[in-house]
Amino acid sequence: MKFPKTSEDLKNEILESVDKIEEIGDLRIRQLIKILAKVNDEIIIEGVIEVIENEKRTEKIYLDQKNAGRILKELNPKTDSNAELILNRILKNWNKSVEEIPFWLRDNYGIETLKNIFSILSDKNLTELELDKLKTMKWWLGIKS
Repeated sequence: MKFPKTSEDLKNEILESVDKIEEIGDLRIRQLIKILAKVNDEIIIEGVIEVIENEKRTEKIYLDQKNAGRILKELNPKTDSNAELILNRILKNWNKSVEEIPFWLRDNYGIETLKNIFSILSDKNLTELELDKLKTMKWWLGIKS
């Protein structure tokens, strides 16, 4: 395992860790999480977003995102990046069973900020799929529509 210096490095490490789950269980992802304690939060967040955006591994999408979400849950990296932009990037491909994503968003931005952004996004030109995923995020967070 190499120390991730870029978000692309991290994305690749997460995907490789998922590929080795059948051989070694979650050992590699646990080791990665320990290493990531020394990595800049922005690299971690961007790497996780890149995993969520990845549409090339449909057969492993849940495991990819679940392990990326586990990194967010365990490390709780912080960012000042625009939450609306992050949501725009991840809504299309986010697996609704990966609850770590909406909870990390809540922990980073606060529930009131998310309510406002969800309202703004609901009024935008989202696809039915994206609207459904937005509704699921609200459900996970206990936000009434």
